[in-house]
Amino acid sequence: MDLLDLLKRSEGKTLEFKRDLSSSDGALKTIVAFANTAGGTLLIGVEDRSRNVRGVADPLDEEERLANLISDRISPRLVPEIEILPWRQTQVLALQVYPSPSRPHHLIREGAGTGVYVRVGSTNRRADAELIE
Repeated sequence: MDLLDLLKRSEGKTLEFKRDLSSSDGALKTIVAFANTAGGTLLIGVEDRSRNVRGVADPLDEEERLANLISDRISPRLVPEIEILPWRQTQVLALQVYPSPSRPHHLIREGAGTGVYVRVGSTNRRADAELIE
């Protein structure tokens, strides 16, 4: 995965930037939406609007935390690719999600009826019952 190429692009249907995992719900909604739609790449350690690379303090700990969040909070189970990408004096987590054959995925806490998200442009939208069908 080429970080420089990704940073040149704007957030959109298949690309999302997150500064950190302090609010994991946003990242998890994005992961579910990517899996339920066309797939995509989530970069953690990059600011949303400015695309300024802040990096992650401890990439191995953050990678493990992210893998645990995905495993514990998303159903059916997803197994995205997670890479640690070097950037100058820091590192960024890159998560590649592919369109899933097991859709619809949902956030366990919200349930199968209301925890399903899809990607519309650069936003995550809750799927209604008709879309879930």
